[in-house]
Amino acid sequence: MKINVISKTLIKPITPTPQNLRKHDLSFIDMLIPIPLNLGIVLFYDPTPSSDSDSIRSRIRHLQQSLSEILPQFYPLAGRYIKKDLCIDCSDQGAEFIEAEIADEDADFNDFVSKRESGELNDLLHSKFYQVDELPTDPLLSVQVTKFKCGGLVISVSVSHRIYDACSVGTFIAAWANATNPGGAHKFEIHPSFESPTLFPRRNQPYGPESGPPENGPDHPKLIVKKFSFDKDAIKTLKSNIVSKNSMNISRVRVVSAIIAKALIGMDRAKNGLSRPCMFIQAVNFRGRTVPPLPKDSCGNMLVLSPSRCMSEDETDNCGIQELVDVLGDGLEKTIADCADMFSPSGDAHAIIMDPLISSIQKTWGTEVNFVVFSDWSKFGFYQKADFGWGKPVGAGIGATPGEKMIVMMDSKEGDGIEAWVHLNSDDMACFEQDRDIKLLTT
Repeated sequence: MKINVISKTLIKPITPTPQNLRKHDLSFIDMLIPIPLNLGIVLFYDPTPSSDSDSIRSRIRHLQQSLSEILPQFYPLAGRYIKKDLCIDCSDQGAEFIEAEIADEDADFNDFVSKRESGELNDLLHSKFYQVDELPTDPLLSVQVTKFKCGGLVISVSVSHRIYDACSVGTFIAAWANATNPGGAHKFEIHPSFESPTLFPRRNQPYGPESGPPENGPDHPKLIVKKFSFDKDAIKTLKSNIVSKNSMNISRVRVVSAIIAKALIGMDRAKNGLSRPCMFIQAVNFRGRTVPPLPKDSCGNMLVLSPSRCMSEDETDNCGIQELVDVLGDGLEKTIADCADMFSPSGDAHAIIMDPLISSIQKTWGTEVNFVVFSDWSKFGFYQKADFGWGKPVGAGIGATPGEKMIVMMDSKEGDGIEAWVHLNSDDMACFEQDRDIKLLTT
């Protein structure tokens, strides 16, 4: 796909950041991000009756103006990462804004909306995956607006994971949509806050941000990221196989995670000729789960990695969806209970976040364990809260992120299904796609 960049500019906050906010330190959670990766979201908007060239130009100017208007609220995004000081210099250097167009005359907008491979969407994300904090001039926020000949628009947002998690990206997009479409019917009250350096201060610790992409990063030719869509009927079918009084109350994300886990265990068994121990890592957003709760619009990396117990070879050899739902649920419920104590007088946020991970590493050290990582983005509003004035997105995708056997869960456009973005190498993906349940339940 050929894309022509029409213009590239830095959008600065409409008002300067106060002097007392010019330095934003990394928290110890920020320091757990091992490499300088970006979180990328791609949103597709249908053509409207007024999608002529003048109207599109007006929309883009409006997007630039509204971005400038909200950057004072999201001031770290207009700054630059100072690696040696482990902080963001919030001196209003600006966010990157790219206007682009699809050069191919025969490019079909609807075909792009329905694309299942993240790699095919990466051209719509301007920011390089591993440069966001490699140079002091690299923007932490990059936006690209891409025009199709038919009048369709794509808005892509790429933010450094060094300072933001996916929930924070959703908060930013919702606020930007509000500012662009102030008279919209679905306006959301958003008050971002940036208290993570105070709540989770750094300690003298042996881990920290390191440079350089991993060998299996998104640019690696063998890494494939594909979307597997589970609609409401598929999820209802999955829940009907669970023996529990509250089976219908088990979340969509958990049942989809379980069936994907089952397929990945089967794939691993076929690949290695035997069953291996397996452990699941679930990224948990702890906003709303602490006592007292953090503000819902807290921005930063507010997440904890929740390891399940390590399933033995015998368990993985015979497990079904019921067992996997239970294993995933037990690990998650323990982590959520621990988060409630994070700010109690006897609580230790550092220990609550770090100890389970350290313990899991110690227990599995020296053994061949099949690790699978799940990240739930389904409640972050990428469909529901991103109306810039010309309707909600008709499609959403993600930029590829590094790491095999990682699954990112997003809401479906209808809000009752799950879109699972599965990261595997090409050989494993071919095997995964042939799994009976995956073929039966996904589109």
